[in-house]
Amino acid sequence: DGRMGQKLVLFAALMVLNSGFVHSQSMYHSISASKYVVGRLKRMRALQQSPRRFLSTMASVESIGEQNGPVIIRSKSQNIFLNLALEQYLYSSLSLDHPVLLTYRNDKTIVIGRHQNPWKECKVSLMKEDGVALCRRASGGGAVYQDLGNTCFSFLNKLPTSSSSKEVPPIDFKTVNNELLVKSLANLGINAEASGRNDLVVNHDGSQFKISGSAYKLKNQTDGLRSLHHGTMLLNVDTEALGRYLTPDSLKLKSKGISSVKSRVANLKEFQDDVSHEAFVDSVEKQFVLERAGGDMSLVSRVEVDNEDALKIKEIKDAFDASMDWEWRFGSSPAFSVELRTKFPWAIVTFQLDAKKGRITQGKVFSDCLRPEFIDAMNDLLTQEACEKHSYTYDKDGVDAFADDLFEEVQQDATLQEWVQDVRNWLQKEVTENAD
Repeated sequence: DGRMGQKLVLFAALMVLNSGFVHSQSMYHSISASKYVVGRLKRMRALQQSPRRFLSTMASVESIGEQNGPVIIRSKSQNIFLNLALEQYLYSSLSLDHPVLLTYRNDKTIVIGRHQNPWKECKVSLMKEDGVALCRRASGGGAVYQDLGNTCFSFLNKLPTSSSSKEVPPIDFKTVNNELLVKSLANLGINAEASGRNDLVVNHDGSQFKISGSAYKLKNQTDGLRSLHHGTMLLNVDTEALGRYLTPDSLKLKSKGISSVKSRVANLKEFQDDVSHEAFVDSVEKQFVLERAGGDMSLVSRVEVDNEDALKIKEIKDAFDASMDWEWRFGSSPAFSVELRTKFPWAIVTFQLDAKKGRITQGKVFSDCLRPEFIDAMNDLLTQEACEKHSYTYDKDGVDAFADDLFEEVQQDATLQEWVQDVRNWLQKEVTENAD
């Protein structure tokens, strides 16, 4: 490693300085060796402290997409809305010719998935009293609590140009990134493993504890398909806040047992007392350089971002304002006369439907589904305009018509086709039992 290299250089220098040369060039050789040692140590120190160069101005943020190697970004902001706006800017507006790693922390915040209902997931009034922000992310997944004891990570990658969102990606970046995180934790003396849909867990004293959760999405741009894998690592988060501000889902409680909801979450501090945000981020960055740049730090660019610099960029400012919009965060649920709710193997799904004169007039689907495009497709078919066009009846025939239209929207994706059938079978049973 670097320290061993330094020791070898020092040893070689000492051998030169003490070799007992007696000819007229001995002083010259001693001075040259000393200069070599000093120069070598300076270069090593510089390489360790800054893989390439440290960028911190607005121009540097904008130049991320122009770098000719992997990029490591640390946000100094603790504002969830700015950090997600920065992430959205990287994901949507920049060329991702090389892998990007973004890390940051947020002040007290509840973050909900794209299709979740905040009134059901969160204790909104208490959050307002305690100064806890509510933020909705663009990707799927469930509700989580964050504070400064929680470290957020985002991996952004471009997939081969032959890929499309309708195909199985040739590279499973979620698995690759999870393996990187597991190795980073191992370097800190913490043995973790991937588990379930998107979790990292630690097995301790015969029990399994969740230490990290994440979400994943793909997007087609003009230059090809790109992926975003973002999540959280619990270092020293206020675990009691999970119970204070989040409303446990009755379906999850039913399947997992009430006592397991609290016990299955743990902080890294419980397994490694000296772990910190800085230590964790350093370890992830080191592993990122090793796997994305072959360990060659000179190929990696570093960027540090703060509020002032980021908000000077129009795309970030626009995304920041949009993420704080009340309509986006809380949404307006349509008037409904029935709520249908179930837990599929792939997600919990809630249908809120307004049916008049035997026909569905409008509806809204909420879910923690990790394929948000599937929920989008259902919601597109349940707008007031779409319901007027398709005239779905609130019965088995209407469910079949809805499911047939949904099938057409996802016909190139075999997994989503199976999910359509799941929805069809369940809705047919529900509308028959609730038709009166």
